Amino acid sequence: MNTDDMRRGVIPGVIAGYIFLAYMGGGMQDMVGGMIGADAFIGFILHIIISIVIGALYTGIFVQYVNLGNPLVNIVVGGLIYGLIWWIIGGNIIMPAVSGGDVLQLSIGPSFYGHIIFGHALAFIVVLRDAAMGMGGDE
Repeated sequence: MNTDDMRRGVIPGVIAGYIFLAYMGGGMQDMVGGMIGADAFIGFILHIIISIVIGALYTGIFVQYVNLGNPLVNIVVGGLIYGLIWWIIGGNIIMPAVSGGDVLQLSIGPSFYGHIIFGHALAFIVVLRDAAMGMGGDE
């Protein structure tokens, strides 16, 4: 993992974060902001920062371990796996632990689908951007 690899995921992370928030609606910003005692605007900013970090981790670490040899398969399978990882870590461990809820409830609902959408969007944007710019080829 190097910083150039991580930087490649910043903009895709932001875009996937916006897509996630569009799917989830305004309540997500309230929940994220509420975890730290802040309002929805701060929750929005925090969620975008989290999306940047998750995007950077995707290109900096994840793609080198989940390279399935075909960009479309990487989007479908890799995006699904990455979305599931963050649904478990973010939606079922970190968020409930910080807000005082029950950890690892793993209920299928909007958060589950939102994280899957995020993972697929992130993978798609990275593959598309890399193909358009002649970069990578290993995603």
